[in-house]
Amino acid sequence: MTAHALANATAHAAVDVAAKIYVRTKSLFMLFAAVIAEARIHKARLEAEVYRNRYRLRTKTDDDLPIVR
Repeated sequence: MTAHALANATAHAAVDVAAKIYVRTKSLFMLFAAVIAEARIHKARLEAEVYRNRYRLRTKTDDDLPIVR
């Protein structure tokens, strides 16, 4: 195997590894985004059920009282 062929094979292997890392990172990010979206949906459903859409839970308020819409 010549030096050029070895360098070419090494470059292809590096690209393959980088592509696999990219795909795995992207899939983990998409999973994380889906979990966050699902949590928001559940929170909205619970608020609607408990407060009949009259109040919303806010964690940034000083007194932690529900805010009337």
